[in-house]
Amino acid sequence: MKTFSFPLESQRTLRKQREQAAQTRYARTLTACEAAEHLLNTANGELSTGRSVLSGELTHGATANRIQQLRTWCMVLEIRRNECQAALDEARRAAEEAFRFLNAAAREREALDKFHEKSHRGWLRECQQEEQKIFDELAVQRQGGPTLELSRLN
Repeated sequence: MKTFSFPLESQRTLRKQREQAAQTRYARTLTACEAAEHLLNTANGELSTGRSVLSGELTHGATANRIQQLRTWCMVLEIRRNECQAALDEARRAAEEAFRFLNAAAREREALDKFHEKSHRGWLRECQQEEQKIFDELAVQRQGGPTLELSRLN
């Protein structure tokens, strides 16, 4: 009997590789999201501390120059925080895109896997039918009935 051969096996391999690459990409984007979130949390903490220092200085009566310096520093920290927020938003967008790509790659692979399984089941069914024919021919031969050609075995 002939062995099972799936004509789209190379495509199946490529789709598996594409899905694995998409999984790796998605994992990297999630790591980037975590890093961006950490930076945002740090920037929020620094901004909160800067505002607390400014508030404390205002309460204790600081000079106008000192207040201006602290206010400028808080503005710098706010800009940094906004940049970190923008970076986090971009990282999340990239992660969502990578997740959509991963889902598409998985669907494509699953569709080809289903076709592979269907083809394999059809091949098995053909093998079983061929095997049953051989058994039927052997049974007829044993009973002394007319013989059919057994050249199909090779």
